[in-house]
Amino acid sequence: MGATLSFALLVGFGYGWYEYRSLNTGLQRLHLNSLGQPPSASGSPSGSPSPQANGKAQNILVVGLDSRDGLSAQEQKLLKVGSDNSLATDTIMIIHVPADGSRATMISIPRDSFVDIPGYLKNKINAAYADAYTYAVDNQGASHTQAEAAGANLLVETVRQLTGLQIDHYVQVGFGGFYTIAKALGSIPVNLCAATNDTIARNIAEGNGAVGSGFKMSAGKHNLTPVQALEFVRQRHNLTGGDLAREKRQRYFIAAAFNKIASAGVLLNPSTLNSLIKAVTGAFYVDDNGFSIVDLAKQMADLSASKITGYTIPTSGTANVQVAGQTINVIQVDPAKVQRSVQQLLNPPAAKSTPSTSSSGPGTTTPKSAASSSAAAPATKGCIN
Repeated sequence: MGATLSFALLVGFGYGWYEYRSLNTGLQRLHLNSLGQPPSASGSPSGSPSPQANGKAQNILVVGLDSRDGLSAQEQKLLKVGSDNSLATDTIMIIHVPADGSRATMISIPRDSFVDIPGYLKNKINAAYADAYTYAVDNQGASHTQAEAAGANLLVETVRQLTGLQIDHYVQVGFGGFYTIAKALGSIPVNLCAATNDTIARNIAEGNGAVGSGFKMSAGKHNLTPVQALEFVRQRHNLTGGDLAREKRQRYFIAAAFNKIASAGVLLNPSTLNSLIKAVTGAFYVDDNGFSIVDLAKQMADLSASKITGYTIPTSGTANVQVAGQTINVIQVDPAKVQRSVQQLLNPPAAKSTPSTSSSGPGTTTPKSAASSSAAAPATKGCIN
């Protein structure tokens, strides 16, 4: 019996490993030449090097594209996303993984941040991808994939210029990809601080117009269905903070999803693991600059959800500005302030020593933990609004 069980486990794990290794070959790749480029002296405070320059540390730019590609008309109706495709990058997030994989820091960039876009008009940062995509199609006769690469390249350059960070890899997902992954996971636990109602009927009644993600749920702990998961990360109405609150939800979801994927229930279930791997390979566009999900998974093998922290770049309110003759409302950001805060977050200054009250003897000092001064909190700590 012991020999039979051992053989069954060996075969099961071998199959799982084979499927796991197939992740890299099944991903859709984009050729990007802006990755791995260090920020210029003017793009980083005092010309300081990028924080992740040592070892195998990585900065991965994760982009959520407002795209309906891959969704049937029935799914578009089910998910309440409409049928109009868009090139807007409504989610822009840098995930920093240190060389030892001990932590992961998610840095969100609000989509309405008013920034310099290299070669184009200053605009909201979520216009960068669309600017380059449209130019490549209209002026260079680019194919869809070539135009996507052009859009991704410009967005990488824009993010690098804003944050002073070298971007090493790129991951892009649309509504269809997100929904496919959520279905493979089955359900995601969430703990809501308060009840929320973002239905179209509610928003019309409140005078907000025919808008809303459709998310409606009571306070407390729930297990989100795939449809509810998309509604949860898309909601921005009826939330204090609007888009900034939505970014917190997106980081919360990523940490919760990571926690579930890392659980034995997924990793030791061949059927579930196979469904997840197929979902990932079909959902993501990634760079062809050596990005490997398998290597990243190895690097982060010992990471727990409590070690995933979230942070939003500093902003300074909103303003109405003129762009190409139109008045738009934007979020104001100061690149120098953004770069300083990112540097401090990823490379905190050495902790100052303070006198200790322990019995170690006179003059003994105990260093204060640098982590205690971090602006980023565990992404799944407590409840979420």
